[in-house]
Amino acid sequence: MKSAAKKKIAVLGGGPSALVAAFRLTEEPGWSDRFEITVYQKGWRLGGKCATGRDLERSKRLYEHGIHGFLGCYYNALTVMKRVFDSLERPADHPLPDFETAFHGMSGVIRYEMDEGAIKTWPIYCEPWWHRLDECLGREPTLSEIVSEAPNLARIDTWLLGLIRLATGALRQAWAKTYRNGATAGFVLKTGTVPPGGGRPSVSDPASGRYDLRIEPGMKAMNEALGRFAQAAQAALDGKDFRLAAETFAKGHALFSGIVSAGGGGAGRDRLRRLGLLLDYFATLLRGVLADRVMKRGFAALDAEDHVDWLRRHGASDETIRSPLTSSTPNITYQYPEGDSLQPPVMAAGAYLHWTLMTFTYMGRFIQLFEAGSGETLIAPLHEALERRGVRFAFFHDVKALRLAKGKAEIDRVEIDVQAEVKAGRYAYAPYVDVKTEVKGARPLPCWPDRPLWDQLKKGGDLRDAGVDLESFWCDIKPAERLVLKRGEDFDEVILGVSVGALPFMTRELEKRSRRWRRMLDESRTVMTQAMQLWLNETPWDLGWAGYTNTYDDYLLSANFMTQPNGQGDFTKYIRYEEWPEGHRPASLLLLCGTLPFYGKVDGTEGADFPARLTAGVKARSIQFLQATGGFMLEGATVAARKGYGDPFAFDFDLLHPAEPEGTAPKRGAARFDDHYWRVNANPSDQYVSTPPGSTRWRLPAHDTGFSNLFIAGDWTENGLNVGSMEGSVRSGLLAAEAVLGIGREKSGVIGLDPRPPAP
Repeated sequence: MKSAAKKKIAVLGGGPSALVAAFRLTEEPGWSDRFEITVYQKGWRLGGKCATGRDLERSKRLYEHGIHGFLGCYYNALTVMKRVFDSLERPADHPLPDFETAFHGMSGVIRYEMDEGAIKTWPIYCEPWWHRLDECLGREPTLSEIVSEAPNLARIDTWLLGLIRLATGALRQAWAKTYRNGATAGFVLKTGTVPPGGGRPSVSDPASGRYDLRIEPGMKAMNEALGRFAQAAQAALDGKDFRLAAETFAKGHALFSGIVSAGGGGAGRDRLRRLGLLLDYFATLLRGVLADRVMKRGFAALDAEDHVDWLRRHGASDETIRSPLTSSTPNITYQYPEGDSLQPPVMAAGAYLHWTLMTFTYMGRFIQLFEAGSGETLIAPLHEALERRGVRFAFFHDVKALRLAKGKAEIDRVEIDVQAEVKAGRYAYAPYVDVKTEVKGARPLPCWPDRPLWDQLKKGGDLRDAGVDLESFWCDIKPAERLVLKRGEDFDEVILGVSVGALPFMTRELEKRSRRWRRMLDESRTVMTQAMQLWLNETPWDLGWAGYTNTYDDYLLSANFMTQPNGQGDFTKYIRYEEWPEGHRPASLLLLCGTLPFYGKVDGTEGADFPARLTAGVKARSIQFLQATGGFMLEGATVAARKGYGDPFAFDFDLLHPAEPEGTAPKRGAARFDDHYWRVNANPSDQYVSTPPGSTRWRLPAHDTGFSNLFIAGDWTENGLNVGSMEGSVRSGLLAAEAVLGIGREKSGVIGLDPRPPAP
């Protein structure tokens, strides 16, 4: 009996969602007997917005598109990456041998606020949360063990309990600080109860169960109030009583904000004020979820409303709305119209609430950062796993158009410009360079270069000498070949993993045929982003970084500092995966990233030099940013702090580590910035997808594009979360693969696709 022919799947684009879709397909038993999968990727590397490159002329330094990391609530992203690393079974001498090594956790972030006419740092610490696994195991669980809990956590009611837990912890911490004795404070913080008294003044004796119960001067009434609210919050948590929690938090906010408004709080004013804001914010979220019946109706029911209007409707104070608590979600997900942070952010209320609530129930650590950069920690393992399984990769294949069959709603042809021919064959490009690392006993790490490996290409020398950028949307070189993929010969089904910003240029026929497709494109919004990387001669700690704890996982990370680029992070760990000359290693690496204001509409007529013009502007603004705000970011990094006099606000550019040893003629001042890295993400496919009110209803799901053999993948699709993120990308990739496999959404394996609790 003749076996059925393999179904040919053309995956267009090599970003995270496309790679995850291919990975999910190859997890099916016997997949290679059913499918033949080919990934078509423009340029020389995979990764989309997570693509990285190594500068082959400057110590193989790592260049990111921007700041990337996982939140601890990325249930699907972390789960998939665990499966990826498990499938690789890398040897022990690999620099990134396993899932545990690939990520490092951190427990807090810094937010900035304006208060009393001053910029203040607001450290936010989220203690590790092992979901009782530590009690069962008798030790701290591994990341793999805690990630296994993901399916149990992705529910709205569980997220609300996580919110109440965090608020209870904040109340308890403030309560503990009102006691003079450290042992007493520790007992209160751990148990949420007052220990037995009887210790001698200023002495506690935990061994005998006696504690010093003296309270800080003038804090007796505050001690009683904080204890009352902490215990009420604990009762709400134990009883899973969301209304009681909302009422408790609202009363706490009224009391503490009233004290601060009356001039009270003393030295602890900021702590008390921030506690009041936290309680008001959490009370608002709880009230809103209950009043709008979100656990029954879902988040999408709220998406026509803006997030701030929703918060106001449910009673949030103006001070809370202005606070970093409210702005964190739209800041970290770039919800500024036209990328202009001088405009207030706008965001669909349901997407805002979904993302925000999810963050409160994290797995282990609040944030999981990548050990060696996005390209090496995420994208290379995905690529390696897929290549081992037999998936083919066609690099330098720029998708130009999807064509429809005559009179049918199906893809008939895919037109592709082959940018360059690989000498060894279409699917034989070897994309990596080896980088020696500081990991003791480890082999070199295969890494993505920041340019094509020209010697593998026909006429590669000519392309190199012409200075072409094969990733640029505006690249105008003549292609080596126009390839036309034909349905029934080269593909049967298509997974379109190109980001939505580029789709108007390659899906014109689809737009004409389908009103839904056209409306999806019309209602989508993307923004350009900008980034810079600074290698420094000193660490953030040396330069005044205070942190939020003094523990090993205390890294500088913020997402709302002043103007753009307002995200900042300490990524010094990446340096050990670079090749600096002996004796010339930098002390630290800072990444800064944010939106780029752009009010025009990219239409392809801007000219090949358009990215260069934008990039020159980013360089000038980056230097200006450091000159104007460096002292607010790191107070020890100013000219005055380092030289003893001079500008008290401007960044001292002498801190910038030169790319090579300087010799006798070092660069001076802002000229030292030339040795560092800055970029603009202007390509339509590189732009960040935002979620304005009313937009999510027009997103299409992976399985229902209106075209019978077309499935879509990307954080721009309807994937339940609908917020630009790696978690959204992974969800969409899984959904696209399930659509190909014929798995309906009601049987989807996506964690938290519908996070509503089951009906009683």
